[in-house]
Amino acid sequence: MTSKRTGGMGTLSAVHLRLEIKDEHLDDMERAVLRQYGGSSTGDAISRNILIPSDMPLHNLHYAIQRLFGWHNSHLRRFILPGELYNRLTGATVKGWADLVGILFQPPSECEHALFWDDDYQEGSIRTWLKKKYTGPYSFQGSAEDYEWAQDDVRQLMGRFPMVEVKEPLSDYMNRRKVTNEARPSVVKRTPLVALTLEEMRNSLMMDCGTESLLERLEVAGVLAFKDEAVGIDHGSFPVTHKLIYNYDFGDDWTVAITKERAAGDLLQKGHITEDELSDAEATVLKQHRPVCIHKDGAFVLDDVGGLHGFISFLREIHEGEERSHYLTWAQSQGWNQRKISNKLVL
Repeated sequence: MTSKRTGGMGTLSAVHLRLEIKDEHLDDMERAVLRQYGGSSTGDAISRNILIPSDMPLHNLHYAIQRLFGWHNSHLRRFILPGELYNRLTGATVKGWADLVGILFQPPSECEHALFWDDDYQEGSIRTWLKKKYTGPYSFQGSAEDYEWAQDDVRQLMGRFPMVEVKEPLSDYMNRRKVTNEARPSVVKRTPLVALTLEEMRNSLMMDCGTESLLERLEVAGVLAFKDEAVGIDHGSFPVTHKLIYNYDFGDDWTVAITKERAAGDLLQKGHITEDELSDAEATVLKQHRPVCIHKDGAFVLDDVGGLHGFISFLREIHEGEERSHYLTWAQSQGWNQRKISNKLVL
């Protein structure tokens, strides 16, 4: 996008993002249900196109995503990179990951407390609360994402495990269990934690927070590259990826793929938005310092429904099932509704 605002806070521009929940493994029946009852034009995806302020951090994008798709901020979430890129950046080693903690990745203990520094919702409209969170000006106050703090957290982790017993891969252990039920996981080697591969660390230690989560203080526009733009593979080099992944509710395992678009030409060509509507949306982003939805494809989803497959089953039940009223009452208690609203009112 080209619209910009220059002021005391520097130059602010509107950045176009596409967000998509997609499953290529839906069967024909599921695609038909999602198309007929879920408002999906493709039958295999639910998507949103939005404009965001160029200084929006991942942390605040999280709240916008919650509103965009109909969730209520009820479960854990994380922003991660595609697996192949993550392994390339870290070298798939503990040392490679540790060097990027505080630059790109969260410290080991962040998910325990610091990530939720502003989750202060108590009562009232969840939508109004979310809107305050994704409206600027933005200020991230999670102290654990400070570089020095994050690196100290890594050093403490290394200090707790000066030597680690590296256990065999789970698949090897399970194969041996097929031969004898008395088999126990074997230790392959003993070595300092920093010398392990990431896979060896996962096999040997319980890492509640994992190692893949990105720092949420990072600006979305700085992390994401345009599709035709080069990405950095050196430590601290941005942008780093052509696709960002938002993972919400690790039980339902919702996954939203996020890309940065140079223009809205495709939406204009298909008549999903007019030039005037696009200009108005850009102006709102710059004047009100908040994201705007410019196109939506597919219904709102809801929490605790079982991911995309579960949502499709739910749609079929409320439209074709014998207990449709029961399912619909439950969904409404979750804040879900089928009311169609204009793009500009989504956020």
